[in-house]
Amino acid sequence: MKSRINIALLAIFIVGVTILTLNLKRQDEKQNLQNILSKGNYLTSLISLYPIMDFKPDKRDFFLRTLTEYTSKEGFVYLFIHDNAGDTLISLSSRGLSSKIPNDIRVKAIATTGLTKQTFNVSGSKDKIFEFAKPVFKNGQRNGTIRLGLKLLPASLFSGERISFLAMIVFLILAALSIGYYGVTLALKPFKNLDQSVITADSDFESAAKDSGKIVRIAPIIDDLEEYLIQIKSKLKIIETDNVDLISKLGVTTFEKNKIVKILDSINFGIIITDIQENIDHINAYMLKLLDKKREDVIFQPFSTIINHSEITSFVSQDDIAGQSKTISGTESIFPETHPGEIFKVSASYLVGGENTPIGKIISFHNTTVESLAEKAKHEFITHVAHEILTPITNIKSYSEMLMDGEIEDLELQKEFYNTINEQTNRLADMVKNLLNISKMEMGSLTLDKGLVKTDWFFDDCLSSIAASALEKNITIQRNQPDIFPNLMADKELLKTAIINILGNALKYTPPNGSITFEISEQDKMVVFEIIDTGYGISSEELPHIFEKFYRSSNPQVADQDGSGLGLATTSEIVHLHDGEINVDSEPGRGTHFTIKLPKEEFYLGES
Repeated sequence: MKSRINIALLAIFIVGVTILTLNLKRQDEKQNLQNILSKGNYLTSLISLYPIMDFKPDKRDFFLRTLTEYTSKEGFVYLFIHDNAGDTLISLSSRGLSSKIPNDIRVKAIATTGLTKQTFNVSGSKDKIFEFAKPVFKNGQRNGTIRLGLKLLPASLFSGERISFLAMIVFLILAALSIGYYGVTLALKPFKNLDQSVITADSDFESAAKDSGKIVRIAPIIDDLEEYLIQIKSKLKIIETDNVDLISKLGVTTFEKNKIVKILDSINFGIIITDIQENIDHINAYMLKLLDKKREDVIFQPFSTIINHSEITSFVSQDDIAGQSKTISGTESIFPETHPGEIFKVSASYLVGGENTPIGKIISFHNTTVESLAEKAKHEFITHVAHEILTPITNIKSYSEMLMDGEIEDLELQKEFYNTINEQTNRLADMVKNLLNISKMEMGSLTLDKGLVKTDWFFDDCLSSIAASALEKNITIQRNQPDIFPNLMADKELLKTAIINILGNALKYTPPNGSITFEISEQDKMVVFEIIDTGYGISSEELPHIFEKFYRSSNPQVADQDGSGLGLATTSEIVHLHDGEINVDSEPGRGTHFTIKLPKEEFYLGES
């Protein structure tokens, strides 16, 4: 009987543990599905924001390698990038996988106008693939499609956490059974002697009962024992249920805590959480990287010990009204060893518990270096624009006032004044035009009006714009042109602006009796413009900055010439807008050599 009871209890225990384990596994599978949907939507949307097809090979390879390394452990299967015609530009997948994907999946993905999700099974495999697709846009036009494939990772039946959890349950149940068995044994011990006396002296009881006329009954004693055992069993069941509930709540709490920790670690700014005594309770991965420390070296340490910055520690230690937040910004070089010269904004808020009682603080560290540099650049830009606009306006005002007041009676001098006013007006108009073009380019609102450019006429037009000024300075212009001019698809007016900006600079910064060479050729399916002068030249220190807005050389020979510093910046933007490249080679005293390469496009006359 005893062995049967033990077997029954063991069977019940095994069935309970199995049901609990399967239930936890189902919860994991549900969570894994939710995670893969969220991750697929996020990664696909993120990749589609990048102009991947415009990346240089080295940068593109690094980006894609980083992506696969990050997602390889997270069920990554493939990544395809298609151009607008549906041709595959980039393929990251195992060999032969592309042919196993159903064709209707591919067709629907390439035709999609927004983020879509499809599921399918690869032939010869039980894996269920989730494909996420989203179109890629550039300058408002669709030019490709991103397709990302992820597979659902199987939920492990016996993970480390689950084994620990089940071991705890087994221990508590076995402990409860042991205690119950020990209690029952003690309770039944007094009846062992009674049971033995009943067996050995049965005849004595019968004779005594007959002699005295009384019957001794043991049934009430057995009934009381059964009731006692039922009560013990009921209490044990209550204890067991309470323990299971407690362990379940503990498991849920642990899971939620781990989830919060992962969320904090994924945030791209530093977070430190302290108790009310300002001892660190938690620190996220971003902050650990800033401090270059390990988590175990930071937890439970005083905040002032870890952050060795008097202004920050003083700020965090200030008393404030519970529940309010405060911020300190513009604190430089908090982490000179790992991030020297960077600017951080530090914010602190109280964590409150019941009855609005402070229980700790949360301190955040935001890297605002980019925002600060952008603000600085904006102020410098406004200062430059104001100066460059004010100079020609002042000249125009001065000359016009002298003419209006009749102070200039000499006709030749009046003509010179009018020419100066006209030159300054043109300078102001050109600067405003360049500013508008740069603004449109940076905003992405400037669109190219491409057409067939006859480069022989274009070549002559550009040279004619500087011919008169070159004659005045006695500068020789040399033409190097092919027998057959190449065709070019481009925005003629914008490209002309870019070429004339460089020719104008060559004329401006070349001393009298110098020379300028203008050459056009075709090389490797590229139309190449080259402008070579014998001017003052540019130093190697200044070459990396010549395409920056408002940059002017410190060379006195260059600084003495009028200029806004916008011409080369505009030229560079126009060339890049045509998917071309611009290079410069120069040495002080030896002149400058500009090279512009634009992709040659085939032009076909449509049938009417």
